[in-house]
Amino acid sequence: MRSFALLALVVAAGCGSQTVNANAPVDGSTDGSPVDAAPDTSPDVTAADAAVPDVIAPDVTAPDVPTMPGLPLGSACSADGDCASGLCTQGIGTARVCAQACRRDDDCVPVGPTFYCALDRGGGGRWVCGEVPGANQDPGNACTADDDCLSNACVDGRCHNACATDADCGAGWRCTPFSRTGGRATYCGHAPITGVTVESYTLSDGDNPVDSSTPPSLLNVAPDTVSITWTTQDMGGSDLYAAISRVTAPDNTALVDLRTWSSLREQPIRTIPARYQFNSAMLPTRDNQRVSAGAYQSSHALLNDRMSTVDTRRLRATAFVKRAPGGMMSSGTLLVRVWFVGTRNISAATAMTNTRLVNAIASMRRIYATVGIGVTVTNFVDITGADATRFSVIDSQAELRELFTRTGGNPDPVLNLMFVRGISSSAGLENAIGVAGTINGPAGINGTTASGVVIGWESTQGGTDLLPQVMAHECGHYLGLYHPVESQPGCTTAAQTMCSAFGGVDPISDTPSDATATRNLMYWQAQGGSALSAGQGYVMRAHALVR
Repeated sequence: MRSFALLALVVAAGCGSQTVNANAPVDGSTDGSPVDAAPDTSPDVTAADAAVPDVIAPDVTAPDVPTMPGLPLGSACSADGDCASGLCTQGIGTARVCAQACRRDDDCVPVGPTFYCALDRGGGGRWVCGEVPGANQDPGNACTADDDCLSNACVDGRCHNACATDADCGAGWRCTPFSRTGGRATYCGHAPITGVTVESYTLSDGDNPVDSSTPPSLLNVAPDTVSITWTTQDMGGSDLYAAISRVTAPDNTALVDLRTWSSLREQPIRTIPARYQFNSAMLPTRDNQRVSAGAYQSSHALLNDRMSTVDTRRLRATAFVKRAPGGMMSSGTLLVRVWFVGTRNISAATAMTNTRLVNAIASMRRIYATVGIGVTVTNFVDITGADATRFSVIDSQAELRELFTRTGGNPDPVLNLMFVRGISSSAGLENAIGVAGTINGPAGINGTTASGVVIGWESTQGGTDLLPQVMAHECGHYLGLYHPVESQPGCTTAAQTMCSAFGGVDPISDTPSDATATRNLMYWQAQGGSALSAGQGYVMRAHALVR
């Protein structure tokens, strides 16, 4: 060990071209040849003769040897080079201290329970493990100054946190580059967009007690947001009701509150929780609503139908955030996948040569074009075998829900339009010739009990062919439209039956509720009307399937 230390000093001093070999024999040879184990008996060599004064520099002192101070974390420092971590903070706390670099909050857990990955504002926008005196706001919460935030980064009135990947970010944010205080780094924020974009975020996914709401989930929304759609899905079956139990806006206004829901009390966002397996709530559901930027919170629940004995069930809550430059859309395109279920004289192979269907699609396009929506059929699909026979005539609501589950689990952003021969008058569907799985249907969530629209191919053809209007009408429901007036009068008491919820009218301000309502596409009875109001178009374009 002593020879190695000596060699190191000699090399560091840079003396001559010779070196001392630690394995050299004491006779001064430097050829690196092995030394015999027997002792050297040469009488002419003494210990003094072995010294090599012209190679060893006896005056080497400590100041001539490069050293690293290696100050530990938390030590006072004046420059990055002072610290063993190579980082001296310049903008956190009241003094410069040696700190550890980080890319996410979890990196700072070993440093201490009160340390977060915080922005070193004076250090070129880099992230360090630090404590911000007085800070108490988590990412996504409102702030007025950087030091309100545990992350020391207040941007556009919200606390933002460091990240390495999207997984480090809360719902509504992506891990995206940003530039601040002369440096570049990544943080959780809104990714830039160049066109209509629909972002999907999982808010909750796991077992949850039945009849109990999930803890509130935070969703950070950008200023250019067109719409938000919250969904609740029963992942373990279809026998429970799914519900959006509560949604609050950035100003804490309750947009949905199941505790106050009734057929008499309209919520700011209209939603009907009594749907098996799937429920959704979209902002906006009326023409005078706009999405405000900021943090929304939502809770979700699966509710017992009083016939089930299930105590816990896997629940998935999702948010679809639709964004567009400027936060507005004047036009968009709806993608439709057409299915044939036991229909006679038409199938996927003959669809494009069937004059009736071709004309109906063209008519639907003309209707939707009046509110700036194009319609594109992506493909045609046959349901075959036993399912084709079983579902060719819908005999019950349960059968209808089961048919929708045949649309598959792929995430394609399409509206599934399914043609059957007809819908039985005994199915409990009010003699309907067309049915939407739900009002405001799931976008890109196929295979649920609500994932589509069913239309009777044969029952829509009588003295007047109603196929075009029924197709456009039921797809209108799927895109969030209610009837402007209902067949039953509005409910006046909570216990009343044979009445319509919410006064029997839709939540849109410019739809007719008088005799002219029959001309509207969404009138409750198929009478050939095809008009859509500007307010209806606004809600339809907001749906996540219109892009």
